[in-house]
Amino acid sequence: MPKYNPDIIESHFDKPTDDEWGRLDRDPIGKVQFHIHNHYLQKYIEKGDRVLEIGPGPGRFTIELAKLGAKIGIVDISQEQLRLNEEKIQEAGFEESIEWRKKLDIMKLEGISDNAFDSIVCYGGPLSYIFEYVNQALDEMIRVTKPGGIILTSVMSCLGTYRHLIRNVFDKEEKLGLDRFDELTRTGDVLGDLAGGGTHQCHMFRWSEFQDILSKHPVEIVDASAANFLSNGLVNEEFLTGIMEDKENWNMFLKWELDFSKEPGAIDAGTHFIVILRKQ
Repeated sequence: MPKYNPDIIESHFDKPTDDEWGRLDRDPIGKVQFHIHNHYLQKYIEKGDRVLEIGPGPGRFTIELAKLGAKIGIVDISQEQLRLNEEKIQEAGFEESIEWRKKLDIMKLEGISDNAFDSIVCYGGPLSYIFEYVNQALDEMIRVTKPGGIILTSVMSCLGTYRHLIRNVFDKEEKLGLDRFDELTRTGDVLGDLAGGGTHQCHMFRWSEFQDILSKHPVEIVDASAANFLSNGLVNEEFLTGIMEDKENWNMFLKWELDFSKEPGAIDAGTHFIVILRKQ
């Protein structure tokens, strides 16, 4: 039986919620993740680029792409997220940057021509939700990218998530048992009781695992980074909030985050990691 169930993922994101809009702005860790993801948009997206954004949710990065002068096609599995995206982009005054919005599964980008886009942006983990179909989704993303075009993606990190939530693991071990959490370290699969019996089912990758997957596709890795290194783990939110209140300290902290997070030994350490690919 397939682990990926598109109906479950669709239902998860169709629930009316502001969580997806506020996730990257409500605390210092979210702000760091936004800063690092946006850094790579600014590095690789050029004015006038035609960009396909996959799974953008309400549009935090859609707005940043519009600011960079991109023309954007949007694909999401959730009709509710497409609605929120339109609402937020209109409020921000960037709806003219949107070519169209389509409700599609990442595995089957129907109606989108081969070599249609200069760049693909797939941030936040859409590739983490499709489990055993990740190669099929990558094939589709590569298909619609122009030769030499750029694919920017991020996926959920197994090591980094454990680093972030290790206290929660031992808080819940009496209920679920350490064997279940030990199994998760081996498989990376968040299913059933590990997903709280709910709809947030996903696969958390190791960097070595994702590199192996990418090696089977006609792409070159041109950049990779943890979504957050210094701010993840045992650093507490109160400490980070204190740093953020001083502009000079915060800017230096972000500078160090960008520098450290791209080191090979740090990529696994964030809750997500970011990978930039060039279609060969």
